[in-house]
Amino acid sequence: MKSFTYKKPSTLEELLRIKKELKKKALLLAGGTNLMVYIKDDVYREGMIVDIKYLEELKGIREEGMHIEIGASETMAALINSSLLKKTVPLLPESLNIFANPVVREMSTIGGNIADASPIADTAPVLLVLNAQVIATGPSGERVIPLENFFKGPGTTALESDEIILKIRIPKETNGTGAFIKLGLRKGTSCSVTSAATWVVVKERRIEKIRIALGGVAPAPIRANKTENRFRGWTLDKGSLAGMCESLREDISPITDVRASARYRLEVSAGLLAKAIRCSTNLEE
Repeated sequence: MKSFTYKKPSTLEELLRIKKELKKKALLLAGGTNLMVYIKDDVYREGMIVDIKYLEELKGIREEGMHIEIGASETMAALINSSLLKKTVPLLPESLNIFANPVVREMSTIGGNIADASPIADTAPVLLVLNAQVIATGPSGERVIPLENFFKGPGTTALESDEIILKIRIPKETNGTGAFIKLGLRKGTSCSVTSAATWVVVKERRIEKIRIALGGVAPAPIRANKTENRFRGWTLDKGSLAGMCESLREDISPITDVRASARYRLEVSAGLLAKAIRCSTNLEE
């Protein structure tokens, strides 16, 4: 039999007291798009549902010096419609236009999508190439966790059991362009089979800087560090692009599941990366 209680804290301090006391049995409810499915599927059978949807401390999309800060309970729809994000980090709102469907986008939150630590979380590759950081808070105060170090495995993060995600911090980029490419089994609400994001700085037709991140090809969303190293200094050339992307095999370790085989993911990931680089650099096919 399932056994749940419900609490709606009115302040961040109250929320942190609850989290300190109950730890993993404090089930945070913001959008609920993941949590309610887990309850239905008996992943969670007991605990306290803690409603954080309207806590002001977890809201806001603001400019803070050389960073953009996004409250953990801001919805995907709010990010898509944010004039500040469109101006400063347009890759993020643009990528979310293919996140789930309009109804889910109105409910799902950026903090929830990250905290779920799914290998196929749509926001993760984009935030990774944007060098995002997670600002966590708990009884010991705030701490900054680079997103690259945040994901530990499926459903597992660097958060302590008494910590929560307070906000996401993204450095403002003055150079470069990005792209996000997602492959699903169908259009619409499908989860991705695999996805790729890039951020590229080109100077005189040579790649000066590049960041590459992928979802669905490892136990957690990852940066493709070896492939990045290979592309640095590469002169834009559509003829050699496919061969350059083959080095991605050294960075990824896909598995076979109900959505796709490991071999299929291995093959299509190189193609997705090539497409993302073409989009980032305006390289003709």
